[in-house]
Amino acid sequence: MAKKPAAQDAAPEVRYGEAEGGGCDHPGCGNQEAYRCLYRDRRAVDCAWVACRDHLKVVDGRAYCIRHASIVEVLIMAARQGNALLPPDLDDRCASLVLAVATDLDEPVLERLVRWGDANTGIINDPAIRYSRPNRLQHDPGHWERAWALATKTGILLRVAVRVEDSRPETVILTGGGTRLVELVPPWIQRRLIGGVGLGSQSQLVERLAFQHQLLQALDAYVEKYGIIYPGHGMPASV
Repeated sequence: MAKKPAAQDAAPEVRYGEAEGGGCDHPGCGNQEAYRCLYRDRRAVDCAWVACRDHLKVVDGRAYCIRHASIVEVLIMAARQGNALLPPDLDDRCASLVLAVATDLDEPVLERLVRWGDANTGIINDPAIRYSRPNRLQHDPGHWERAWALATKTGILLRVAVRVEDSRPETVILTGGGTRLVELVPPWIQRRLIGGVGLGSQSQLVERLAFQHQLLQALDAYVEKYGIIYPGHGMPASV
């Protein structure tokens, strides 16, 4: 007797926030079935954004607005690395900005590290975005950071990182070794600060690629001038 085919696993249940009247907050969307974002910050303040299912993003079975979904992804990644963090304030975009810029830079930075290395080097590619608390003695502000490194068995040769500081949440800082290579406000944030209108998807892509090119130019110029020997050569190979 033929066996019955195994039943397919049911799709995991997604939790949405409270249903709200008035429709989706996403510009141009006329969908009237909308739900509140489930994000709650460290002060127990809830996000007020309301969106339909098409304009919410599900992370770990819960639905969030697009901006806070990226922050939750960072928090989950940090927790898996053993670094539990409190959810940032509702209007704190530092972590999500680091994630967005680092995602764009990941492939070109790795390609450069492969090209600059040799048979005796390896690449440290830790996708976690980490938070460093303020250090007043060293005048180091709190900041979110994502890093890559080229290393040998005895130490790091070159560490590259994208950083956004608490005190300057609009500014992206690219570091190489212990040096700040460039500090830039992304054009899409400049536009938001002056109340400019949004761009179409193709124009957004061109804008992001141009910003990525500025950062990579600074990294290339640094390596061309100083090489890949990190000033702290001999430090443990971790980022």
